[in-house]
Amino acid sequence: MGPIRCAIAAQGTRGDFQPVLALGLGLVRAGHTVKFFCNPGHVQMATEFGLDAEVCAIDIKDFLSTERGLRAMEKGDIVMVMTNQEFDDEVDGMSTDWGEIFKKSCSEFKPDLLIWTSLMGGEVSVFKQLCPDVPDMLAAYQPHCVATNHIQSINMQRLELEPGQPLLFTWVLESQSAAVGMFQACQEQLKKGEEPYIMHTPQVVYEGTFNLEEQPTPKLMAYSPSWWPAYDDWPKKNLHITGNWKIPKEVQEEAALKGGTLFDAGGQHQVCTDFINGGEKPVYIGWGSMMVYSKEHMARLAVGALKEAGKRGIIVGGWAELSEESLGGDEHEELKAFSRNNVLFLKSAPHEWLFPQMACCVHHGGIGTTQASLSAGVPTVVTPVFSDQKDIGEKMNRDKTGAGTCHLSQLTAKELGARIKKCCEDPTILSNCTKLAEKMQKEDGVKTTVEFVEGYMKEQVASGEWKKKRDALIDRLQKAHQKFKKLSDPAQIFAKWNMDLAEKYPPMAAYMQDQVERYGKMTDVLSKKKLWYVKSSSGCLARKGEALKSDECGRYKEYAVLEEVGASKNGSRLHVRRLKGIGPEEGWVSPVVSGKDIVVKVASAPEIQKITFDAIQKQFADIVGKPS
Repeated sequence: MGPIRCAIAAQGTRGDFQPVLALGLGLVRAGHTVKFFCNPGHVQMATEFGLDAEVCAIDIKDFLSTERGLRAMEKGDIVMVMTNQEFDDEVDGMSTDWGEIFKKSCSEFKPDLLIWTSLMGGEVSVFKQLCPDVPDMLAAYQPHCVATNHIQSINMQRLELEPGQPLLFTWVLESQSAAVGMFQACQEQLKKGEEPYIMHTPQVVYEGTFNLEEQPTPKLMAYSPSWWPAYDDWPKKNLHITGNWKIPKEVQEEAALKGGTLFDAGGQHQVCTDFINGGEKPVYIGWGSMMVYSKEHMARLAVGALKEAGKRGIIVGGWAELSEESLGGDEHEELKAFSRNNVLFLKSAPHEWLFPQMACCVHHGGIGTTQASLSAGVPTVVTPVFSDQKDIGEKMNRDKTGAGTCHLSQLTAKELGARIKKCCEDPTILSNCTKLAEKMQKEDGVKTTVEFVEGYMKEQVASGEWKKKRDALIDRLQKAHQKFKKLSDPAQIFAKWNMDLAEKYPPMAAYMQDQVERYGKMTDVLSKKKLWYVKSSSGCLARKGEALKSDECGRYKEYAVLEEVGASKNGSRLHVRRLKGIGPEEGWVSPVVSGKDIVVKVASAPEIQKITFDAIQKQFADIVGKPS
């Protein structure tokens, strides 16, 4: 097979684009033709490297810089910035039909292959409807794109699980949530006498989430397997962990010297070099596209942490545009004085060039930046905001290659300074970072991916194997659609899915068996007239003792099902044990507060089923609802 015409569709922050830019450069070096379809800022970055690019998306910065975007970062709730309709009145370009623009532009390019990142999923779906014979590969930057019982789905981080619910359940609820929308849309089309596009039917969600082995194309997992190996419950095929896609250090340094957008040190490349050579190794602090409260808060946190740790530092301004001026007025003169002698503020900097010269790196834990610091052998402090960042911070703590902190909005300079000091001095952390870096530096994710893509296009696409798998997928979808379009309730679809998932994943089988046993227990308690449930939408406070002033032990959430194990003499207080739902194992509660029913006795077996159903509906509402 000859040169490949490869379209790359990407959206997001710099951390979302830089890896595919590295891949595009690698494909061009191998003799292939590449065109990017991305947002305006990324188009500029691509063209600076001599690559063709076209605007087919809005800048993600426009989302995050809105009042709602800033609140989402402060709350750590990524769902708030994933419901695009919330931004229609705040962001220019939201009403633009980017799917149609991408479909037209990409089809005119006539690609042999489309590689895309998850934030372009909607646009890619529109294109595939027009060009179904173009194979496409999803490029994923973190393990959070494959269902597993080891980590929670990113989109379900708002969800509070019941005790005993496996993490895999978050992936199940995510797939069901997506499928409900598709089911409703299909029903509307069928009522109009229209046949839905088969790739927009509910079974697509199941296939893409839980049946990856039989997908026509594999997922490209563009991160280091030395750092984050495959989970034991992942499919054994159709997932290709390639290694991190990075632009070589020398290319980054050359771009920085030229003053390009991506790797320019703010016109301060020599100043940065002189600062690094002017004393002990500095600490890097940079939060990229993340910000909480204000740039003044962020600057004071960064400089204050360096002062607490007694370290020199380089602070990269990022989207918050941090600078010495951000520290404020005379009331912060102590911080400003420390900054003048010990801190260099930069607008941006090439990570692969800068990080190896640092004593420690502090950032929000974006997976690309994390891999850059770890592959440089530098201890890393992750201050998570949202998405996969909390899990990455926790992995730092487990692996002892750095430290994960609390959410960035709750972090103090004193706490951050202590973490920096520990990472710079702890011999175990320093040794682990050196060992991990040796493994990561042997990986060449771009080369591995280019060779894999070339082999795939020859062995699977040119041979016709890809088309056979694609046709088999469509056949499975058609058969499922013929069954499901006769149903009136998507819950009937999910019942079939749950049976399949129980066979595929032992934790799901164990959970489902536990639910059967819990239902039996609830009916037994019901027969003794001792079964209650929390009716109040605000939940129910539980205390350790019968007395109203005894210590609190937690709060039962709405729809928690409780067994009465005792009561006060006047019946105004109940001693209960949790049978299902969220809350403490046991405690004392007041069924009535200020004349309002808080905890209500269950009257019949059908009512148990209704409570369980309402609880699931509440979970769905929590997933997509607006937090206060």
